[in-house]
Amino acid sequence: MISGFGGSMHFGDGAKLSLLPSGRRLITHFGEPVAQRLCADAYAWLTSGLPRQPVLAGRDLSRWAVSSFDAYGLSIREYPVAVVGERDLERVIEACHDGLAAERWYLSELTDARPYPGGGMTAIVRTHDGMEEVHAGRVVMATGRRGVTATAALLRRLGVPMTPPDLSVGVRFEMDARLLAAIGAEHPDLKISQRDTTVANKVKTFCFCGGPNGGRLKFTHYHTAFGPAVITLDGHETTDRLVSGRPLAANFGLLCQVQGRGDAGQAQASFLGTYRKLADGRPFAQTLGSFLGRAPERRPWPELEPSLPFQPSVLDLTTGPVHELFTPEEHASLTAGLDRVLGSILRHGGSAVPLRDLADKVLVVAPELEFVWEQPALDAGCRVPGLPVYVVGDAAGIAQGIVQGAMMGMAAARAIATGQPTTPAGAGQ
Repeated sequence: MISGFGGSMHFGDGAKLSLLPSGRRLITHFGEPVAQRLCADAYAWLTSGLPRQPVLAGRDLSRWAVSSFDAYGLSIREYPVAVVGERDLERVIEACHDGLAAERWYLSELTDARPYPGGGMTAIVRTHDGMEEVHAGRVVMATGRRGVTATAALLRRLGVPMTPPDLSVGVRFEMDARLLAAIGAEHPDLKISQRDTTVANKVKTFCFCGGPNGGRLKFTHYHTAFGPAVITLDGHETTDRLVSGRPLAANFGLLCQVQGRGDAGQAQASFLGTYRKLADGRPFAQTLGSFLGRAPERRPWPELEPSLPFQPSVLDLTTGPVHELFTPEEHASLTAGLDRVLGSILRHGGSAVPLRDLADKVLVVAPELEFVWEQPALDAGCRVPGLPVYVVGDAAGIAQGIVQGAMMGMAAARAIATGQPTTPAGAGQ
């Protein structure tokens, strides 16, 4: 619940705390006043264990930053964001843990739940000692990525209406951290909006990890959530890494909306099926030049890795035809989007060069997935219709992010405590 793989807070990682309007769909869900109050409370809670408040960046961007992206038809989304380094994140996790006042069952798994005749729910839990049935007045599901399919399956069994996801697929571009450092210092969680486009599939940046210390890639293991095991990518900004030899790496994700692959289930099966065929469901990479040209990568990983002008953050990779993951339309959208996004970044950093000049200097790592969560029907207290069951965080399919997950957790807690889906300003927690 408070520490896990992927985007969750975990020892050894850094983290970004992005405030509204990041996760703006929560404004629609809660309403502006409640959402703003929840955001402020969540941020205050998350940072309460730190010796000093983090610096907030991402607002009041320089004219040069705005004009650099404007030249490519892009607008930067401005919102406050704090970077919490590895050592400070340890303090955040410890403070959250120390504040718990409930019994915890670690490494136990909720496998099913059903309404209890006298009220509440019967929860079926797998523990070290076997299966146990527990009567719970309420069940709060905060399963994040770990429960991406199991949570949806359970909610469907309970008759909860579910909205299919709008799948986006893409890659991460890893490069010398110095190329991304300038814009990363101004906006650590850089997200852009396209004002005009000639491509069919909408493209967006995702999880920018490019501050002065760069960032690293992590693997997100979905195990058998989608059938045969698959591993995807996640990124974390860092503040505490030391340079040793080659320059540090930084990265950002670029995603495009999937079109022409059928419905949500068919699109997901199509993409993951190709991924398993090409790379056995494990992340793989190729140089930018071969990705742009849709050409086979000519060197195996042991030869490619030492030739890169930066220290890759992950060494457990293989090379392969990443471009073959995508339809021609998806690939065209990603390459056109990269030309504009990276062109803007390089212009802002004073090192504008044609994309082709970076052919052997940028690593393309795949795959990146977003919006694989079905969205259950929820009220303003994050409760599903007619049951004492609440769904918060990524599993709710509304908005991603640490602050956003905490906002939903607080909304559910207050609804449980007060018996109301929302609470007036100034109400106790």
